[in-house]
Amino acid sequence: AALGVGSAEAVFQNPNGTGQVLIYPYFTVQQVGGKSMNTLVTVVNTTTTAKVMKVRFREGKASKEVLDFNLYLSPNDVWTAAIVPGDASESSPGRLLSFDKSCTNPAIPATGVDFRNFEYAGDGLGNGLDRTREGYLEILELATLTGTAKTAVTHNAAGLPANCAYVRTANGAVPDPNNNVSLPTGGLTGTGTIINVAQGSDIGYNAVALSNWRYAPLTASLSSETNNLSDG
Repeated sequence: AALGVGSAEAVFQNPNGTGQVLIYPYFTVQQVGGKSMNTLVTVVNTTTTAKVMKVRFREGKASKEVLDFNLYLSPNDVWTAAIVPGDASESSPGRLLSFDKSCTNPAIPATGVDFRNFEYAGDGLGNGLDRTREGYLEILELATLTGTAKTAVTHNAAGLPANCAYVRTANGAVPDPNNNVSLPTGGLTGTGTIINVAQGSDIGYNAVALSNWRYAPLTASLSSETNNLSDG
């Protein structure tokens, strides 16, 4: 029996700060002194391969999803975004803004996209959109991209992806795991910044990076709660 035992490694927090999974432990757009906080996030693909990942925001009371989408990073790419309040009131939802050119599915409008409440409505902890104003963020690498998919999301000399429309079709958004994808390899790193310019406060942190989460690609889905940490 001893001769038959092979090596097996479980998921672990990578002390080098890179991995297949990034967890940003806190975002907020709550007000301080009548002025709202903003949360800025970055994710960096430190590898020479293109990647598809799930980006998911969760609210802070019960970890219910308030927004998710697929992000496609070119080799050595950086994606940036901001979480801001939907308006000046304290009852407004959080809103994601990004002027980054990397491909997402669905596309993020120039005016941003508001966080939603349909995953937690009716759970007894409150249905208001103000519940989306603080929580945390997960980014999960689903696969590396090869062939046509890699070409579509890779930036050209002008810094623009070749063809984001490809990954917003059935063929690109939900790729066959055996076609144009390979196993996730890690190498993602990220930062968060909670800032309130009017109050003169700025708090930065590094995302928690987990390695050895998966050894096979996941099919990128747009269904709510599909592709999550339990797939490890």
